[in-house]
Amino acid sequence: MSGKLRRLSVAIDEETNTVLEELVEKENRTASEIIRQAITQYYLLRDIHPDSIKIYSDLLYGREYIILDIELWIAMLDELNEKASDKFWETVKGIAEAHSWQIKNKGLKTLIDVMKYLEHENLFRVKLNGDKSITLVLSSRNEQKFIKIYLKTLLEKLGFKIRIVEGLRKILISEE
Repeated sequence: MSGKLRRLSVAIDEETNTVLEELVEKENRTASEIIRQAITQYYLLRDIHPDSIKIYSDLLYGREYIILDIELWIAMLDELNEKASDKFWETVKGIAEAHSWQIKNKGLKTLIDVMKYLEHENLFRVKLNGDKSITLVLSSRNEQKFIKIYLKTLLEKLGFKIRIVEGLRKILISEE
């Protein structure tokens, strides 16, 4: 922190006050320190939609997902695309089927909702082409086989009738 401190008066409800008091006690910090940090964090995260923060938190908190350097991911995919057995690709399909149950239980019903949710896993960026057509922009072209097999299985298990067309670093998905 730099500079002179200014006094600020803020009204908070009882529930917020209880949360603040709990943070003060657990973190052994002053309410002022916690509020300053909260304002700074809010400022840093202000452009991220709150729903996205919740999804990222859900993905990481359960420790079912990891953050992986893109270069490491590309190196792994290079090796898999060259040497992976049919058993590996069947395992990918099995994982996709299990994920379809998780997604179904989250209440995601439309193709767009499903793809926007999966976009948070950072495997691709979603570009909407209309109500029933989506372009997935991939991080690298060597993700294509993996993403195609995974999504084809996942979306079919969710009951979508889809068509997938591959580009160089894109996958187009449309509902039939």
